Amino acid sequence: MDLSEKMFELVRLWRESGLSQREFCKQHQIGVAKLGYWVGKEKQSVNGVGFLELSTLHSTPSIGYEVVYPNGVKVSYQGNDLTILSQLIRLY
Repeated sequence: MDLSEKMFELVRLWRESGLSQREFCKQHQIGVAKLGYWVGKEKQSVNGVGFLELSTLHSTPSIGYEVVYPNGVKVSYQGNDLTILSQLIRLY
């Protein structure tokens, strides 16, 4: 088992444990930052490269957008305020 497999297994165990990251890390004698790093890597691996899909809902891009988060949640936005769109993208 290589390092990434071992760490992804620890992330899975942490998620199933119901413990906080701090409590889990204390029990498994690893640093909280290390677990946090691998939690982030796991999220990226689930969604490919870690980017969110952004697509237009209509033929005119300024009318509506749909943001699809890595967990499958979809948010539709009707409008052309790019500040709001940017906030939706960073929400995840």
